[in-house]
Amino acid sequence: MRKPLLVVLVDAFRHDYLEPSTAPFLSAAAAGSAGARMRPILGYSDSIRATIFTGAYPDEHGYWMEYCYRPGASPMAPLRRLAALDRLPVDLARRGAKFALSQTVVPRLARRAGYAHLSLRHFPFRSLGDFDWTLRTDMTADGALGMPTIFDQLTAAGLKWSYLDASKGTRRSFLARLDALEPGTDLVFAYLHHIDMASHVLGVDGGLFRRVVRRTDELVETVADKVRRRLGDHDLLVFSDHGMSNVERIVSYPQLWTHPGFPDRFCFALDATMVRLWFHDDDPVLREAVRGMVAAGAPGRFLGGDELAALHLDFDGRLYGDEVFLLEPRTAIFPNFHSMLRPRAMHAYHPDDLEQHGIFISPLGEAYGETVELTEVTAVCRALCGLEAPAAVALAA
Repeated sequence: MRKPLLVVLVDAFRHDYLEPSTAPFLSAAAAGSAGARMRPILGYSDSIRATIFTGAYPDEHGYWMEYCYRPGASPMAPLRRLAALDRLPVDLARRGAKFALSQTVVPRLARRAGYAHLSLRHFPFRSLGDFDWTLRTDMTADGALGMPTIFDQLTAAGLKWSYLDASKGTRRSFLARLDALEPGTDLVFAYLHHIDMASHVLGVDGGLFRRVVRRTDELVETVADKVRRRLGDHDLLVFSDHGMSNVERIVSYPQLWTHPGFPDRFCFALDATMVRLWFHDDDPVLREAVRGMVAAGAPGRFLGGDELAALHLDFDGRLYGDEVFLLEPRTAIFPNFHSMLRPRAMHAYHPDDLEQHGIFISPLGEAYGETVELTEVTAVCRALCGLEAPAAVALAA
């Protein structure tokens, strides 16, 4: 009889945190199981989860960023009439206004348009007609991505599963959901966000951050114990989606926000570690001027076609950018379209950078080598649950 499988995603647990003095439970688990460093993809946590859930890379399942470029299709377009707020001289005031709208007006727009979730993040108001939320529903919902997820496959096979997100609600409510797991559950997937959040706010040095790592290690042990009490003996797979690097230099791009060609002739997205560009015409003078502005603003490089293909980011269409400029590690953009606060540490640098590597602790007795890819998580889940890999279907542009 197959044992239930507990999968724990410890967000932003870097590989060199795996020491008995820092994380005794996870260190012991790693010592008794097959393990390796986890190499991430180039992307943020949502794209990493899409890769984990499907066992395929972004250029296969079609998802890379939570928002994308769909001119004329955005449910947030009515808010363009607030474009005058882009001229507020204090960035904190602009971000505060967008946060307030995201908690009040935007949920009503989402319900009206059939989206599970929408947020303004920190989009310039005058560009809201160009950006759309990539998915209308949660990733764990039936058929959410461009190919079946592990959850879709479990449902199709008549197997029970539960996805528990510690960032939704309180610690007490999260633990209560573990205590209420349905008997006979075949897979429990627990997501722990605490180290990622602490990294961004505190950086990855200092006693307070180390206490967060230690408490998260204790929480993993608690999760495993509660699942054992509820479901009996189980297999345990633990991994982290990426590591983290301290931010030593902050850059900004005010000249993009104020450029006379934005948003009518070109559009941009400021991620914390990337600048993405879309051009509305073929004017080579404008393109080179904007590219030069971006390259001069931060250490990094534009990713060419071969490198995008090697990173599994060579997409058909323009959903995620005509051009992608990737910053060097330990440099971050702020203000960006994501962060409310200036980040003290960041991820989503090139996946070959060792500080970006996480952990992988597998219950299977295989030798994985020094590093594994994110898709190995899905392979282990499918092997232990008796599932086959699905075929890919392109995500709609």
